Amino acid sequence: MKFNIKKVAAAFLSVAMLTTGSAQLSVFAQQTLKYEAENGTLGGSAYIQTDSSASGSRSVSFSDSSCTWSQTVTVSESGYYKIKLYSRGEGSNKINNLSVNGSNAGTFSSANGSAYKASTVNGIYLKKGQNTVKITMSWGYFTLDYITIEKMSSSNAYTAAENLVDPYASQSTQRLYSYMKDVYGKKVITGQYCDGGLNGTEFKAIKSATGQTPAMLGLDFMRYTPCRVQNGDTSDAVEKAIEFSRAGGIVTFCWHWNVPDKYLLSGTDGGNPRWWGGFYTKNVDRSKFSLTKIMNGSDPKGYNTLMSDVDEIAKQLKRLSDADVPVLFRPLHEASGGWFWWGADGSEAYKKLWQAIYDKLTNEYKLDNIIWVWNGQAANWYPGDEYVDIIGEDIYPGTRDYSAQSSKYLEATDYSPNGKIVALTENGCLFDLDKAFDANTAWSYFGTWSGEFCISSSEKYTEKSMWQKVYNSDYAVTLSSLPDLKSYPISSDNTQITLDSTSKEVTYGDSITLKASVTSGTPQTVTWKSSNTAVATVKDGVVTATGKGTAKITASLPNGRSAVCTVKVTTKKLPTSGYSYASTAQYTGSAIIPTVTVKDGSKVLRQNIDYRVMVTNNVKIGHANIAISGMGNYYGSYSAGFDIIPAKQTIQKLETRYKGFFVDWAQKGSATGYDIQYSTSANMSGAASKHLTANKPDNLTISGLTADKTYYVRVRSYTNVGSKTYYGPWSDIKSIKTAKYDITKASVSGISTKAYTGKAITQNITVKYNGTALKNGTDYTTSYSNNKKIGKAIVKITGKGKYGGIIKKTFTINPAKQEIQKLTSKSKAFFVDWAQKGSATGYEIQYATNSKFTNAKKVTITNNKTDKTTISKLSGNEKYYVRVRSYTTVNGTKYYGAWSVSKSVTTKK
Repeated sequence: MKFNIKKVAAAFLSVAMLTTGSAQLSVFAQQTLKYEAENGTLGGSAYIQTDSSASGSRSVSFSDSSCTWSQTVTVSESGYYKIKLYSRGEGSNKINNLSVNGSNAGTFSSANGSAYKASTVNGIYLKKGQNTVKITMSWGYFTLDYITIEKMSSSNAYTAAENLVDPYASQSTQRLYSYMKDVYGKKVITGQYCDGGLNGTEFKAIKSATGQTPAMLGLDFMRYTPCRVQNGDTSDAVEKAIEFSRAGGIVTFCWHWNVPDKYLLSGTDGGNPRWWGGFYTKNVDRSKFSLTKIMNGSDPKGYNTLMSDVDEIAKQLKRLSDADVPVLFRPLHEASGGWFWWGADGSEAYKKLWQAIYDKLTNEYKLDNIIWVWNGQAANWYPGDEYVDIIGEDIYPGTRDYSAQSSKYLEATDYSPNGKIVALTENGCLFDLDKAFDANTAWSYFGTWSGEFCISSSEKYTEKSMWQKVYNSDYAVTLSSLPDLKSYPISSDNTQITLDSTSKEVTYGDSITLKASVTSGTPQTVTWKSSNTAVATVKDGVVTATGKGTAKITASLPNGRSAVCTVKVTTKKLPTSGYSYASTAQYTGSAIIPTVTVKDGSKVLRQNIDYRVMVTNNVKIGHANIAISGMGNYYGSYSAGFDIIPAKQTIQKLETRYKGFFVDWAQKGSATGYDIQYSTSANMSGAASKHLTANKPDNLTISGLTADKTYYVRVRSYTNVGSKTYYGPWSDIKSIKTAKYDITKASVSGISTKAYTGKAITQNITVKYNGTALKNGTDYTTSYSNNKKIGKAIVKITGKGKYGGIIKKTFTINPAKQEIQKLTSKSKAFFVDWAQKGSATGYEIQYATNSKFTNAKKVTITNNKTDKTTISKLSGNEKYYVRVRSYTTVNGTKYYGAWSVSKSVTTKK
């Protein structure tokens, strides 16, 4: 059945035009009622002011929270209207309240600025005759110019999809849905969330207060979530659902889905462990968890983790299916609010998650007892008609607000382009059924939340009298007024449908067309559906193979009759062309894995999903092999290869020489030899070459060139493998100017022997060419080697600018001059103590009876650590002169330091 009040309204309008005259009704349809603010009833501090920018030259100022404004408006026909309020915010944008006939109708905004702008509130139900529109303050001061009231183009439609989205739904599930369709717009099914089930606290309280029991029991899969089970939580919700269903009732489940433990923040949430509120976004570590990445394929491990949670809920739904309990399943609720993690990444990731859950439960687990209730609460979050049976809204309007929430109801009816049943899936206050039907916005069912929102706790949200009125209304469906849902008729239409084939085999990526035939001559709407869109999709009978496997393609009629074709999708052979990869790669010493792109026509295939790549001989220089083999939806193979060439060379040093240059490059252990090119042109045209056939040396001096001319130089490595030579890339080109003069012809002076200091020692040298002193840094540079330790040091003079070539000079570094620290007299002897030198091999002590050390005697100390000694067997009462020096042996040669200053001592007798 598809009852559409829009069609009834259209028919009524046609009759009215014939009987009352089209001109009069046309005028009404186009009429806009206008009410100036200054003509309304003011309350509190609201006041009228002269205002040249206002339409009536006056406006009303709302300057504090006490301000109110009301207006009696008269309409000639009951129905839905839009109210436009022309106002402006004072100082900033403002939002304030609108009510109609004592019931909250929503809010309107006032834009900051000097101009009056309209804010529209849609879906306001006005009864024929007088109605009261009232404005009260909510946030911010504003000025009101006028309001307009205009009838909306159409009334609400109680439109229900003819069939469930699952064409394989069980008989009991179809019978329940058939009943809900039949009463939609005529009755409202009463519902209450109650963890205790039929005999729970809320149910008992409602029975005591009203004499009635709700027709629908609301429960939660929350405590079956793995995160909560791991932390010791338990549930008997499935048992309560089975009990209530056997009592003849309807069961609905929401799912407060805890994010898996590994994604929770550390610490606590207001003293409670994080897992206790693990469904809230605020408890999720967003640095670890991204629903966008999970659903777009960037985080496959995260996807599998989420789906393992769905697997656990599937087990509970299977228990209910085995007990023949249909379930109005409402997962991922209130997503657009963002306070639950499944809504925190926006609508696209959310819709993909909804569709993945639907596919898993419907197609993988074949659960046939689910009526899918979507509760995302915003149009752009709607996942599509093919995934939704019922649209739900959760509304908590405040306390004792019994309005039908018509505006939100009308908004919800537009989420689906084709129409779905709309229900108040959660509510804080009951709504007055009489007012709802007067407003033509009768929700299919309501589900009052438990605890404080129920009469079992208090009358804060709904008074006892309203509980009694609602549950005893002629519009209310309670448990006692439900029919036997196990025998409720599904449909009386016996039109049959057949397909031109019951089985087909299709190659991946190809399409076929199925043709449907119906027994009735009346045109029928055929709905097409695939049991597994990962294998095959279908649109208007055109089936496209999307993946290897088997899918059932179902063509359904509005009466529930259907026909099925089993489609087997086979793999496709890899293409013979369309392979892209680099033809060469530089040697690294490690295995090289090139990026391989494969295209099947214009489609880019996915590596490790559609094909895999194996690379061999891919470490050493030479030819590497690529083997590409199909996988997943593809079979077959393709062979290719690429060359591994020597790595790019680097010129490490480039120095000028007289009529030439010296070049030093990076030695490559993998190289057979090197090529050096040099040219007077920066583009290397006419370059001369040197071909070196050995891995060493890694430098070369080029001579015999034109003096005082710029040359451009580059180097490359090459490696012979078998009979083939592999050349690496040329180094970056560097330039050098050849020297005009040969510095090796210059004279060098100022080089002398130095004493060890422990630091690098340099010389104050002078370089002269043909008698002219050259300038350090301009004409030459100096560098030193072995100039810190005792021994032979080298100063290297390298020509620069106009001077080329290298001069090397050596100089000696001797031990430092010694020092006698103590010299004391002894009997026919003396004691001497000197400075210990860590750089010394040993020491020599020389003594004589004259200050010129004629015929002096010497004592050698060969132990570096000995820095004192006693010289004995001398003459008593004799004056001796004493001095000490260090010596250091380097490569068999002794280097002597300077003698210390001599000191004298007179021996004792």
